[in-house]
Amino acid sequence: MKEATAGFLLAAAVAVLLRGAAAAPPRKPVDVPFEKNYVPTWAEDHIQYLNGGREVQLSLDKSTGTGFQTRGSYLFGHFSMHIKLVGGDSAGTVTAFYLSSQNSEHDEIDFEFLGNRTGQPYILQTNVFSGGKGDREQRIYLWFDPTKEYHSYSVLWNLYMIA
Repeated sequence: MKEATAGFLLAAAVAVLLRGAAAAPPRKPVDVPFEKNYVPTWAEDHIQYLNGGREVQLSLDKSTGTGFQTRGSYLFGHFSMHIKLVGGDSAGTVTAFYLSSQNSEHDEIDFEFLGNRTGQPYILQTNVFSGGKGDREQRIYLWFDPTKEYHSYSVLWNLYMIA
């Protein structure tokens, strides 16, 4: 009987711990300078640092855009970008925000804002690659003008889902 009671108490303690962990509030994002977490990958001269390096503005001209990547690797997380798209006729321009593995399997989560002709709807295209296989594109016709102000776009990636 002692073993059954000990087993029950252990199960109850685990249930209380799990319930407590599930109810914990999420941690708040930490505001750190851009250069602490990211490094430019090309056209560094097209990155303008603002607000003490806590924000960046990326430039696009007729010769190039720019890009950056994280200094570290992440298994899971909540990733957000505040983006304001190029206004006017942006056909041929793709603004991308993606998470990508650095292994031969090629796992990737994409957010791609497709350029458009003036007056046409803006399209957000998403895709997920797993083990090198994509073919999961979704196109979302935006109901707002993403060139008028900054909007937040996020990916929540954990052991159980990508949202």
